[in-house]
Amino acid sequence: MARVMNDKSRLLTEEVLTKYRVELLVKGTVVIAPQILFTQDDLAKIDQLQADIPEEEVREGDAGDLHRVFVKRVRVDPPGRAPSNVSGTAARQIMELLESKDRSFALSKIFGASSDYVVRRCQMHRMPPGSFVGIHLDAESDPDFEYSVIVQLTRDFNGGEFVVYPTGYEQHVFRPPFGAVIVTTCKVRHEVRPVLSGERRSLVYFCSKRGGANRRVIEGPTARL
Repeated sequence: MARVMNDKSRLLTEEVLTKYRVELLVKGTVVIAPQILFTQDDLAKIDQLQADIPEEEVREGDAGDLHRVFVKRVRVDPPGRAPSNVSGTAARQIMELLESKDRSFALSKIFGASSDYVVRRCQMHRMPPGSFVGIHLDAESDPDFEYSVIVQLTRDFNGGEFVVYPTGYEQHVFRPPFGAVIVTTCKVRHEVRPVLSGERRSLVYFCSKRGGANRRVIEGPTARL
């Protein structure tokens, strides 16, 4: 069986989806090739829309982990509250693109779910030279986070590798090309190494089977990435 995505020249077959699903199960992280989940037109639209969203610099994450990254928030998921889009049409249109029926179907198959997942948080990351994201666990931001989806939006940068630590002694290093998508479980620690030159930009969103309020309990003052 084939499922047509936005562009009729691309088909996501059950075989392809199963391949990605198995790799995600075995490794905890999978890189989906460019033009599979997002077309060039999709990426261009996201880039155009994000220009209207305000940016903030983040230097500390939810668990006290250190970062240096510039963030544009599209959908927020604060403790004790349900996820919600930031104000403005740009955030709404980005979320409509991400939550399109075909894209949600494909990701649910890769996640191994029988139904669509909820996008609980979504944001843009801009990382000029010297920027990094420290080692952290996404589930510490929201215990219901299950998978993160990272869409690579730029080509010309050095450094900025995405590194996953599935065990205490093992690491997997990823350098995804422009348009590729990393899907990883939120149950493993990971980081983005410092960008050495150029600018690394990505769209990051977090998926869960559960909607409703974020069940995270804040025990002290924290910043949020």
